[in-house]
Amino acid sequence: DAARYAARAQNYRNIFDPSTGFFRARDASGAFTGPADPAQSEGFHEGTSWQYQWLVPQDLPGMVSLIGGEQAANARLDSFFAYDQLLADPARTAREVWVNGPCDYYNADKYNPQNEPDLIAPYTYLSTGQPWKTTDVVHAALTLFTDTPTGMTGNDDLGTMSAWNVLSSIGIFPVQPGYDTWGLSTPVFDRVDLTLDRRYYPHGALSISAPGTSGTGRYIQSARTDGKAYDRTYLTTGGLRSLRSLPFTVGPHPSEWGTSALAAPPALK
Repeated sequence: DAARYAARAQNYRNIFDPSTGFFRARDASGAFTGPADPAQSEGFHEGTSWQYQWLVPQDLPGMVSLIGGEQAANARLDSFFAYDQLLADPARTAREVWVNGPCDYYNADKYNPQNEPDLIAPYTYLSTGQPWKTTDVVHAALTLFTDTPTGMTGNDDLGTMSAWNVLSSIGIFPVQPGYDTWGLSTPVFDRVDLTLDRRYYPHGALSISAPGTSGTGRYIQSARTDGKAYDRTYLTTGGLRSLRSLPFTVGPHPSEWGTSALAAPPALK
């Protein structure tokens, strides 16, 4: 069963259209069908090829290679997140460029933070050598959550969106669902203390800190795991269970942290 599903996990390659550089639906004969424009929704439920293309958590290195490598992927991600606009005005970009109505999931070429297909998309930058952009996008998306009657972006779907909010706010997020890989980004709080089940976490607690984190001082300069320098953009569940503290040093400008070839979450084997 494992071998069968591992092979099936590579099926995303079968719907890649080299002529457009995007993924497309095929008909019963195997021919590509529907419009070639990746911003159209035909063949995609509540989304488009622009939005679904990042949904390959089991093999991001393979997907990135398929669409042209890290440089091409980063250019496409920047367009997808309207990154230049985001840097100038994060909250406005989130509300006016990304979100176009509470349940408007179709025919768009931009990030949709309201729906499950895009939940892990901001963390793709962890695999393309530009992890600081994950923090920029995540912090912009978090502005959509408020303490007002309309403060939940999209449909919470049994806690899905609120869980994204909580985990992204504390700087750890499961970037390979079903596997034990947690992507790292800058928390929005100076410190978060978690009380954990001692059956699984021997220390019973974990402290995640980023003193001085703010709108301008949000970029990770370094990270430490129980006092040891740590330069990868992810932790495993086993690694988290053994930790007492995960402190980040942050600053106003991106750094080289997490940019080495070995820093990114690995593809699943």
